[in-house]
Amino acid sequence: MPRAVDIVIEFLKNQESHGLSHVSLDDNARLFLNHLVKNREGKNTVATHKMPASVGRVAEKPLAPVVSPLPSLHISGVTKTELLADLKRQLVGWPTACGITSLRPTLVFSSGNADAEIMIIGESPSHADESAGRPFSGPSGEKFDAILKAMNLSRQDVYMTYLVKFRPSMPRQTTNNRMPDASEIAAFLPVLQKECEIVQPAVILALGSVAALTLCPGNTALPTLRGQWQEWRGVPVRTSESPSMLLTASNVKKREVWEDMLAVMERMGMPINDKQRGYFLTK
Repeated sequence: MPRAVDIVIEFLKNQESHGLSHVSLDDNARLFLNHLVKNREGKNTVATHKMPASVGRVAEKPLAPVVSPLPSLHISGVTKTELLADLKRQLVGWPTACGITSLRPTLVFSSGNADAEIMIIGESPSHADESAGRPFSGPSGEKFDAILKAMNLSRQDVYMTYLVKFRPSMPRQTTNNRMPDASEIAAFLPVLQKECEIVQPAVILALGSVAALTLCPGNTALPTLRGQWQEWRGVPVRTSESPSMLLTASNVKKREVWEDMLAVMERMGMPINDKQRGYFLTK
């Protein structure tokens, strides 16, 4: 079971990876952090300390969406490309139709191959994605492009999308980003389900804790999912870290991510050479 302090650290690192430099604390959260500091100074364990309810709600809010009545999706077309194009057309006003006012107006839909066997799902568009108009853009996207290349793949070989198709907004927002909340995720889950029905992937790769814990409910943290195959709507799911995390990750963490990629390659029956198996291993 992860220690309470580890849960806090993981949450803060996730926030930092999304461009946030500050988080709001209520009185309970401050008391909890003071408790951690005092225990550390006294060399006591914090493993058995229960987090205040308010802290738990902050971490879990995006992970257990409550689905409310949503508009219907009636997709038409013959080919997968036509079906996805019709889905994209209907999403232009989707937040308004769902009563969601906390998203920015620019739609960032999917990219890649509609016939791909590997479907890659992140959480929501970043500033770079919004500017480029496609998922996984900017420095973190370049990092993930390098991972695909190491797998002998490219963007044209996979299907890349997000849980939420619009960038979550914030007061006085510039390049900073935030995670989608429960209502935003719930509004877009039917869209993601429709995408999965259209693409019919053989494997889903869920990147980042929000995507991973949304598709694999019942788990409390991304590390608890590592090294395991899960399932979402009948499709095998492998979870891994967000590409933005890799920008500052240690070789140990990069190796963990690469092991997730190797697991996907093995599941797909892709050839793996000794050089690929050795990436990021400690000499």
